[in-house]
Amino acid sequence: MDNWRLSRVKGSTTALGSATKYPVQIATEQVKVYLRRVKLKRTAGTGANFIPRIFKTSTALNGSIDQEFVGSSTAVADLFDVVADAYTYTDTDGYLFLTPGPDAGADNTFDYEIYYLLVR
Repeated sequence: MDNWRLSRVKGSTTALGSATKYPVQIATEQVKVYLRRVKLKRTAGTGANFIPRIFKTSTALNGSIDQEFVGSSTAVADLFDVVADAYTYTDTDGYLFLTPGPDAGADNTFDYEIYYLLVR
């Protein structure tokens, strides 16, 4: 792990449904990433629970080979905060795709933080 530096990307999503993928820019080109921690908190919407996922392509489906991380069902009142341990690649433009995965509604918004290391 020589010369590795922990980085963080954070932000807020717009209104999301259960399968909406939210693009999270990690770099400007395809890079190898070591996911370390994933945090989400629902801030608005009608969902009662959510299951966060991270994909390496915008067209990936739940349970597909392009799904890189899946969390557990979390009540919307709770903070999802999990130590991840997953290597992946971004897409060719440097994006990973976050799906917070609320169980109801298309009006859910989330705050998120993703901690990662760029692998050289």
